[in-house]
Amino acid sequence: MVRELIGAGAIALVALVVVLVFLSVRSKTRAQEQWLPKPQPAVPGESIDVFYVTTVFADRPLDRIWAYGLGYRGKARVNAGAEGISLERDGERGFLIPSHAIVKIGSASATLDKGVERDGLTSIEWQLGEARVSTMLRFQSAQLRKRFNEQTTREGAVNG
Repeated sequence: MVRELIGAGAIALVALVVVLVFLSVRSKTRAQEQWLPKPQPAVPGESIDVFYVTTVFADRPLDRIWAYGLGYRGKARVNAGAEGISLERDGERGFLIPSHAIVKIGSASATLDKGVERDGLTSIEWQLGEARVSTMLRFQSAQLRKRFNEQTTREGAVNG
């Protein structure tokens, strides 16, 4: 009987934590959507498979942006064109990083909850309304990353 009570208590505790996390994310999403503008929709183009890691505030790299579904990682396709860099994400809204909003494109080894080999992440720092944010992508190979870098240069996606 004691084991059953301990088990039931543990299950209830886990359920409580899950509910609290859900409520916290929902609250943070609503708060961010009050002051962050909705990103423009993605535009079609020659795309490259990529893993979308996250978008965080550039000056607060441990603060994930949950607004408009930007907090959820997953498979995506990226393309660069004259309009900017477009991300089409599986199961989430795609979005465009306008070329005029791009501050810089660089590399990183870690972000919020993802650590990889040296320079294994591509970081796109850009302006979303009044907030400077960083979107992190992980390419499946160095060749795909190189192809993306060539695409951004060739298409003029980076004006900044």
